[in-house]
Formats: sequence, structure tokens, C-alpha cells
Amino acid sequence: MGKVEKDRKKLQNKLFRKRLSSLFKTEYKYSLRFEQSHVFDDGKAYINVDLTKCESPFSIYSYENRLNPEIYDYINQETEFLPVNIPVVVNFDDDGKYSDEVRTKIKKVVTRHYSLEYEDVRYELHKSQRFGLVTGLIGLVLLSLYIVLSIVIPNENTFKPFIEIVQILAWVSIWECVDRFALTGFDETMDVLNAGQLALIEVQFGKPKIKK
Repeated sequence: MGKVEKDRKKLQNKLFRKRLSSLFKTEYKYSLRFEQSHVFDDGKAYINVDLTKCESPFSIYSYENRLNPEIYDYINQETEFLPVNIPVVVNFDDDGKYSDEVRTKIKKVVTRHYSLEYEDVRYELHKSQRFGLVTGLIGLVLLSLYIVLSIVIPNENTFKPFIEIVQILAWVSIWECVDRFALTGFDETMDVLNAGQLALIEVQFGKPKIKK
């Protein structure tokens, strides 16, 4: 590769990094503007859901016990970029087409759905933490065993490979514990917080609440 070609590639990489940096700043501004457009003076974020063009908000197979999954998909997408500490209000605009009985059923279905999701991800987090704690304790026991065996058994002993295996298993177990609490555990905790935000969701009916 000639010098001219190398310089051209360096310039391309520089421009690419500059564009990425600019994109990040732009995306941050968009996320901030997105939050500001949804959060009102009462500190709550309002998600407007249009039911006026919907023949029925319920899944056709559910005997009106579940909402159409597309409604949940939309709510999840709209709340994805909101901080978890902001209360969320879902405002269904049905233009008065549904009775109070149907509206009450919709509220119960939405509340039940997100409460079940919260319980599920919370259970998975606790299960992951318990597994991490067990593997951490096993790792400490194996590490202690390795240290004792290393002191007691001479280097030329035929059991030396076994001792090395104990050491490897100890560090693998300890790393699994660290991963569960510090790495994947962080993502799982965020999932719980996001699910908790939706589990506390408020449901109301009315005209779209739009910031001017």
C-alpha cells in the first residue's frame, strides 16, 4: 500500500470518527428533546395511544383478557428513552367510543400485564444473584483448597495437575460471581427498573395530551 493510499485511509478514518462523535451529540440532543416533549409540568410523561382507528383494543383470541400486542409494543417503544424515575401515564384516546366498563377492563388488563412483567424480571434477577452468590462461595472454597494443597503437596507430586485444575475452577467460579453482580447484573437491574416504571403506570382516557 502506497503512502497516498495510507494517507487517504487515515483521512477517511478521521472523518468517520468525527461523524460518529457528531452523531452521538445529535442523538443526545434528540433524547433530551424527546424527554422534554413527553414530560409535563406535573413531572409525568404522557404516552398518547390512538384507539379511534382501532376496531377493538383487545386481542381477538383473548376473550378481552389481553390487549393487542401492538399496543404494548408502542408503549414500550415510547418509554424506552425515558429515565426510569419519571412516572408514566398512558393516555388512551378512544374519542368516547368505549363504555366505562370497557375502559375499566382496559385499565386492569394493562396494569396486570406490566405487573406480571415486573414480577418476572425481578424473579430472574434474584435467581441470577443467588446463582452468583453460590458460585462465589464455591470459588472461595476451591481457592482456599488450592492454597492449602499447594503448601502441603510438593511440586513434583503426581497430584500437581489436579491442584492446577482446582485453581482454574476456583477462578472460573469467582469470575462467574463477579459477572453476575457487576456486569450482566447491571443490565438485569436496569431491566427491573424499566419494568418497575411500567408496573407503576397510570392509565387514563381522553384527548391526546400534547406539549405546545
